[in-house]
Amino acid sequence: MTTAFSIGEALASGFRLTRRRPLRIWMWGVASVAPSLLMGALMLRLFGAMALTDMGSEEPSAAFVGQMVQFQALSGLANILQMLIWVVVTAAIFRTVLFPERADRFAGLKIGMDEVRIAVVGLAMIVGFYAAAIVIALIAFAVGAGLWFVSETAAVVVGLLVALAAGLAAWGVILRACLIMPASVALGDFAFVQGWRLSKGQVLRLLGLSLAIVAVVLAIELALLAIVAVVLFLLIGINVFSLAAMLEQGAPPTVDWGVLIPWALAAFVPLSWLQGFLNTVMMAPYAEACRSLLAQAPRDAARPVALG
Repeated sequence: MTTAFSIGEALASGFRLTRRRPLRIWMWGVASVAPSLLMGALMLRLFGAMALTDMGSEEPSAAFVGQMVQFQALSGLANILQMLIWVVVTAAIFRTVLFPERADRFAGLKIGMDEVRIAVVGLAMIVGFYAAAIVIALIAFAVGAGLWFVSETAAVVVGLLVALAAGLAAWGVILRACLIMPASVALGDFAFVQGWRLSKGQVLRLLGLSLAIVAVVLAIELALLAIVAVVLFLLIGINVFSLAAMLEQGAPPTVDWGVLIPWALAAFVPLSWLQGFLNTVMMAPYAEACRSLLAQAPRDAARPVALG
């Protein structure tokens, strides 16, 4: 029996989920944006008293250097927190798509075995990707070096072709592996084998789905940027030319960063919902594709009852 999923249905799953659970989308966005808000507060605390002239000085003061070191250390911790939150939010999105009737508290945001499985699978994919990239580079270099003494042009061309072919193969593997995360949540296990089998024969569909997701997200972001630019121009007359003129006049010696706090808090609510919406649009289609393929799996295959 040939199994397949609909790219259109998978792509629309994020929009359907947004319409069905708007509050949950916002809560996912709040969790995702929270580290950025913390980083903004940290920047205000560290740099609020610093003059812009000190920041742009060729020889920064010792105090400024010390604050930069502290900021870099804390930003590294914030990045780790951001990745952990991504794992939690992704697991919540997958569960909502895979088990729509399940009533989860706190918008499904929790730390459990689903989150552990997603983190382990994600870490394995990252390590595998970099290992494959190193191997590809070594193979391309070896082939190019072997042909270098015969023909420099041939060595460069063949080396690039080998790298291109290996790169395409690596991306094929990534596409085959992209259903392992949602399958791990659906099956309640580390579904490395099951997720790999689910994507068999689906590489082109998964490629089309991934490209469609990228196109939709880019279109949304460009539309929002255009709206923001128009609003800024209509309200306070800020555009590219006025910003260029301001930069030519030089930066003021000091800036009252505290004035930005009310604006940042006011923008937090819509930006949180937008971030939750984009996360849902990007991740829900893979869970929907997994759900559809699991529903078509043979009856003797391991799959949760909720998926049919």
